[in-house]
Amino acid sequence: MTSLLDFYQEHGISPVRQDVTDLSAHFERRAALYRSLGLWPLSIQGKYILEVGAGSGENALYTQSLHPAEYTILEPNPVGAADIRRRGLRARVVEQRIESFTSFHFDVVFCEGLLGLCGTNPLELLESVASHVTPGGVLVITCIDPISQCAEVWRRSLAHPLIDRFAPLAEQIAVLRPLFAPHLATLAGMTRSVDDWILDNILNPASIGPTFSIPEACEALEGRFDVLGCSPRLLTDWRWYKASSQGNQWAIDAYWRQAHNLLDYRVYRPERAIEKNRVLYENCVEYRQAVHLYEQGLADAPDCTVIGGDPAGWFGRGQQYLSFVRR
Repeated sequence: MTSLLDFYQEHGISPVRQDVTDLSAHFERRAALYRSLGLWPLSIQGKYILEVGAGSGENALYTQSLHPAEYTILEPNPVGAADIRRRGLRARVVEQRIESFTSFHFDVVFCEGLLGLCGTNPLELLESVASHVTPGGVLVITCIDPISQCAEVWRRSLAHPLIDRFAPLAEQIAVLRPLFAPHLATLAGMTRSVDDWILDNILNPASIGPTFSIPEACEALEGRFDVLGCSPRLLTDWRWYKASSQGNQWAIDAYWRQAHNLLDYRVYRPERAIEKNRVLYENCVEYRQAVHLYEQGLADAPDCTVIGGDPAGWFGRGQQYLSFVRR
């Protein structure tokens, strides 16, 4: 399995750029996200911040505007690192993987768009990232699971018979652009280009690889980190604070009651029995594996009814953001 980074470096690309022409709107979006995660401007001001895998640096613009004491950006993709440097940020840009990065602990560590679909072992990667959070500091990560990415997997099945995966990427994109541009036009707030979306979600081998879910993250950090916030705010905690015990099991249970709402961002339904969502999860895993085999020429086109209907028009809730406090 090709890793996310390997694919970028092999082709000399950084398909994660965002349109931030309206910078104030971009800053408003980031501020809203940070609030959902339990972060506010003074959480960053005067603090030591590490961002792992900053892509092309658009999100770093907002973080920098909050005046951290020191801002370190880790971006091992040379194309992305060059984009970040061109932005003139007051930050130290290090072209290095987190696995080999050695430095002191940071007050807040951001790792967006990396753990889910990394193409490598996400648990090992999470350990490397989490090790740099100081006690009492905050860790921000993103998760993707087979439910939230199911609609994109369905689109991969549409793309497969249309393209030659040995052809240059530009030729593959040219074939797929007319198909997927109308899909993406339905997404309000879309800030990535159609071509970058195709590269990252359809043509990148890592995007059909292992996922990393909210329960997996909570379990991996149990006993060391406690859940602080989530976006979207699907983790509802009804415990009385005086009777609350430490641990992340409440967040895992909340996820399973709400997981069906990750399937299509246009629809919200009341929480339901955990058992039903575990079945949905397994169905999405089964469908994902079937599409993967289809792409490899090892199976016929899979039947999408296994995921509960026709996904035309669906877009999943993609990445979910999680923040944790280190004990």
